[in-house]
Amino acid sequence: MKIIIGIDPGLSGGIAVLESTSKRIIKLVDMPVSPDGKKQKVNGYGLMDIFGGYTRNDVEMVYLEKVGAMPGQGVVSMFNFGRSYGAVESAVSLLGLPVTYVTPQSWKRRAGLIGAHKDASRGKVLDLYPDADVHRKKDNGRADAVLIARYGELA
Repeated sequence: MKIIIGIDPGLSGGIAVLESTSKRIIKLVDMPVSPDGKKQKVNGYGLMDIFGGYTRNDVEMVYLEKVGAMPGQGVVSMFNFGRSYGAVESAVSLLGLPVTYVTPQSWKRRAGLIGAHKDASRGKVLDLYPDADVHRKKDNGRADAVLIARYGELA
């Protein structure tokens, strides 16, 4: 069985694993985090736990959202986001999984969500996968991860 993985790399992001032929969701989880003082950081062990069951032979592709600095974001928040992004890249790289970087504009265009409200991704995922666990407002990262993986599925 070949799989496709979609990753929304932020602290409130998510990871979606889709089976590439049946198009079903195998796994859908929040980005694993752990305390870091008063804040949180991406938990590398948690990432390895999520990805560790898969080998290069299982994974057709990992689609990782390619994001950069946004106007108005502070230096500290951008540093923390870069740290999270690096943790995700490292976990994928350590396992030797193939990766393709996808801009938000690309996957949103393919999903028909350009200009749509952030919450629209949850609705889109529920239209495509009615049993997907994206019912809470905080599940936007999970929904984005599904659509990022689906970008690859349709590429």
